[in-house]
Amino acid sequence: MKKIIIGVLVLIEVFSLYMMYQINNNKFLNEVNIKDNKINKNTFAIYWDENGTGKYTEYTGSSWPGERFVLDLNNTKCMNEKGEKLNNNILSYSDNSLTLTSNYTAYCTLYFERIPSLGTFCSEEVNMGTCMNNKKETIGSLDNITSTLVGGMYRYQGTDNVNNWICFGTLTKEECTKDDNSIDKYMYRIIGVTPEGELALIKETVIKECGSKAFKWENKYTENDCGKDGSLCTWPLSKLYNRLNGLCKSDNLNCTGTKSGFDGDTNIFIGNSYYEYLNNNSEWLKKISDHDWKYGDTTSNGNYNGDTIYSIENAFKDNVTAKIGLQYIHDYYYAYPNGNPGDGNTATNAWIYYGKNERSYTEWMISKYGISYGTVRVWHAESSSVSYSSQINNNNVVRPVFYLTSSVKINNASGTKDDPYIIS
Repeated sequence: MKKIIIGVLVLIEVFSLYMMYQINNNKFLNEVNIKDNKINKNTFAIYWDENGTGKYTEYTGSSWPGERFVLDLNNTKCMNEKGEKLNNNILSYSDNSLTLTSNYTAYCTLYFERIPSLGTFCSEEVNMGTCMNNKKETIGSLDNITSTLVGGMYRYQGTDNVNNWICFGTLTKEECTKDDNSIDKYMYRIIGVTPEGELALIKETVIKECGSKAFKWENKYTENDCGKDGSLCTWPLSKLYNRLNGLCKSDNLNCTGTKSGFDGDTNIFIGNSYYEYLNNNSEWLKKISDHDWKYGDTTSNGNYNGDTIYSIENAFKDNVTAKIGLQYIHDYYYAYPNGNPGDGNTATNAWIYYGKNERSYTEWMISKYGISYGTVRVWHAESSSVSYSSQINNNNVVRPVFYLTSSVKINNASGTKDDPYIIS
């Protein structure tokens, strides 16, 4: 009897060791399946909604579909080696990485859905205004757009991989993307969308005029030239404002003459032959809203987070209604992840960072610093990502900002550089 009991105990021990081996071996197999994030096609069949159309096709890549996709657990199915269905909680997907946690060898059919873009979100609506009216409560489900209003808009935040590219001035994607000259002429980025459905755009590249890449805010610069309070050199009285908005005519004392270039008097955006799509009350010009641009002085250091500087700039008492403006400090800061460029280490990665194209220059912003040491100064963005002030007769680069009317409609594009939004 004693020998029988001992024999049974030995068998139990052997069986236990065998099961532990199987479990550990299966765990090892699962680790191999996802090692280095490479896909083992003997373990996974993969389908994806590549274009966000709701239609799944076979995915043939050697690594996971990417950060623009999420695992669709409603369609995904996993089975063990006996063909028994496993619970989907053994899977998790984030940051372009799949984790499979199972004590059994598993075979999974995975479905990845694309995080919707602004195009897939709104293209079926009559226009952007209608889309925001119907869907703004769920806009937070979109790729890289804030889920709540930030500084009065739902904003694109993140690195240069943000899919907010849009063509303006042409209805043809090929014309917009074919080469650097086309990108320079037609390509813009979406800063954000207002609750009313107006898209705020900033030009991807800087304005150029007769070879000049940088322009003066104003030829004046001293306290005597601009008045004791600087009021004679404010945004709507500046030469830069007039040149951008096509107001430089012979009878305009803010920009008389016909000189071009950085110190010139000619129009550099509306009314300039290079951007012919904005001339003569064109259909493209009609798509740009008449926007109220606030302006004023702040003698505070501009290096805050987005919320703080927005509260300062939003309190400006003066405003001017016009088509074209510049970005505010808060626009610049809010475009960074979490609304703050920090110490500048992330500068070259943020999508709004101008220095990736024109690193040797600083960029004008609409907010005015005020008078310092007898000279009038205006805020600019630096290559370090933070903002400082420049004398208004300095030469800084310019990227126009404008708002599209809520009556525009965009197509069902992904918003990438190669597949930008097109305005219908």
